[in-house]
Amino acid sequence: MRVAAVRATTALAAVLVVAGCAATSSSDGSPAPTAEVRTGAGCLDPGVLEALGLRLDATLHTGAPTPTSRGLPPAGFVADSVLVCERGETLRDSAGTWWSVTATRLEGDLTGLVDDVTDAADGAGCADGADVPQVWLVDAMGSAVLLPRDAACGGADGLPAALETLEVVERTEHPVELARPVTAQASAP
Repeated sequence: MRVAAVRATTALAAVLVVAGCAATSSSDGSPAPTAEVRTGAGCLDPGVLEALGLRLDATLHTGAPTPTSRGLPPAGFVADSVLVCERGETLRDSAGTWWSVTATRLEGDLTGLVDDVTDAADGAGCADGADVPQVWLVDAMGSAVLLPRDAACGGADGLPAALETLEVVERTEHPVELARPVTAQASAP
């Protein structure tokens, strides 16, 4: 039992050292935060929706929403694909007209993408009022990190240019917020 505790403590110390090495310095000299690694990426994450100016309709909640901490990928995280979340078109159903989020999964050569993310994290950020896509990096086992809120800003070079070189493998629209409900009208006899 005691040997197991020592091994667990040693393993935890190793993880903390590796995580500490993953942080890079930002433009003001402070370390850039390391992202939380989550099981699965999703465009309905509360932090993603907030960044897109949306909120999840109460009828769509499946549990208490927990936002993901953002940052740079930890050391050893190997991205296999990218999930880009953007404001989508309006959708209509029997409940009314919904604001939506477009989830686009991209694959291809991700070499240099993390460098572009690091450069974007060191930059000045986005222009006020910019509609900035929110970006997840996803590994081959489905674990994911949510990049900094303004990571997709960067002009023609950097992350936006790197994303354009990738191939779209899946695009899905998710209804998020009811914009205009259908009003029930009583039928006349």
